[in-house]
Amino acid sequence: MAPGNGTVDLEMSTFLNMNLSWLFEDSTIVWSLGAVFVSLISYFCIGSYKVRPTSSKAQRAKAMRQAFKAIASGTTPSPSQGQKSHNHAPLNALQISQLWVYPMKSIRGCAVSHAMLSREGFYLDRRFMLLKDHEETPRKLENMHVPDFPNMSLFHTSIEFDRLIVSYRAPGTTKPSGETLEVLLEPPNLGKLEKLAINMHNSPTTAYDMGERCNKWFSERFGFKVVLAYWGGNPRLVLGNLPGRPANQTRKERNVITRVMSQVPVIGSLLGDDEDDIIAFNDCAPYLVINEKSVDDVSARLPEEMEMDYTKFRANIVVKGADDAFEEDYWGELTFGEESEIILTGNCARCKSLNVDYNTGAAGTGEDGKILKLLQKDRRVDPGMKYSPIFGRYGFASKKSEGKVLAIGDSVSISRKNDERTVFYWPGISTTS
Repeated sequence: MAPGNGTVDLEMSTFLNMNLSWLFEDSTIVWSLGAVFVSLISYFCIGSYKVRPTSSKAQRAKAMRQAFKAIASGTTPSPSQGQKSHNHAPLNALQISQLWVYPMKSIRGCAVSHAMLSREGFYLDRRFMLLKDHEETPRKLENMHVPDFPNMSLFHTSIEFDRLIVSYRAPGTTKPSGETLEVLLEPPNLGKLEKLAINMHNSPTTAYDMGERCNKWFSERFGFKVVLAYWGGNPRLVLGNLPGRPANQTRKERNVITRVMSQVPVIGSLLGDDEDDIIAFNDCAPYLVINEKSVDDVSARLPEEMEMDYTKFRANIVVKGADDAFEEDYWGELTFGEESEIILTGNCARCKSLNVDYNTGAAGTGEDGKILKLLQKDRRVDPGMKYSPIFGRYGFASKKSEGKVLAIGDSVSISRKNDERTVFYWPGISTTS
């Protein structure tokens, strides 16, 4: 026996005793684990010993960058590269009216004419996030979201080639003024940046501190110490509604199996990540779709001189041409153009961010501060979030859609409808178990 093998055997035995003893309470998990082990034995002992190639994160990132640059330069990929020409909608058909990318969570987004689909959301969406540094020991960093920090609405973003441009608008003014902050959209040398532990809605990931220059710029404008974090492609799991699966069951099973199997040498390296369940700093899913007709319904509830501000809903895709307000509650899948698909899995429950006055960067004091209450009258339609009004649908790009480009004017077809509304699920957030 080689030196050290006894220690490895002891560690593995300890691990199995600690982690497997409680698994067998769930027969579904037992059968799932059994199937995995049988498959692996067959693979290594009966079949040829050949490790399947896995996708390289670096290669994938490079391909996405190249495709994005082609869009930015006005030359979209050819059909041989997987991108077909856009199929603009005929009159009276559903079509895309707005596309939005939010490079930095909770501050203003970028209205774009084209956007590229990836499994984590639109390319460049929610890659950055602001954290409040409470300057305590041990260090305490708080995720910043616009409901709790309404002055985040005073920061505007634009994308210029490989850079994110952030500008600040003083409360009550109409245009940003003063110095801007430029940040590389894909910062190099991540290994040299300080790592940060981020936990959003009980789903942890590792991010990177963008450093003193960026942190100082934001800190001066917020009036307290702020850290700019970059996602960096590290997995963050979706704990809730996933395409084609009951989230409250499948997530439990997948977490258990993956946690156990990933600890076993060789086997762990063969377990690829689930392409459906990885997001960046998005809340609960990679995409959010809303219906113009529903926005009009909200506007109709406001005084005549007011219209609902689309940007408060922070949607990625706005669809026009629907017959009725809130018919999207029953949409199960949308097809854009010829083959790009978004699978809609859950409802978006709304919070007090709708009451923020984007002009002043503070909580609304007039009708602007009553929008959430207006919706609570008749839009609490999801028992999974029974105290919150529902507006919009969360979704995931199908696997074959990754790298495809959506454009304003593209046709939209409702390729699947649900007989009943889906029930939102996310452990620790939803009101149903």
